[in-house]
Amino acid sequence: MSDREKDKDVQSSQPQRSQAPASGGGGGVQAAIGKQLKAYYDDVASEPVPDRFLTLLDALDKAESASKSSSRE
Repeated sequence: MSDREKDKDVQSSQPQRSQAPASGGGGGVQAAIGKQLKAYYDDVASEPVPDRFLTLLDALDKAESASKSSSRE
């Protein structure tokens, strides 16, 4: 059996995902879930960045700058 045939067998054995209609019965539920997810991620995004991460980002920037300047010479 070729790789192409194996891929076909794997794809055909996986259940097909049905796509929800753009409008209809589940729109209110999807909107509510979307609002809750947005509120959750807005809270996470507004949290301060830990000092350890800022230190690592600074070190990465310095290493990247040093690498670029040494490759130009």
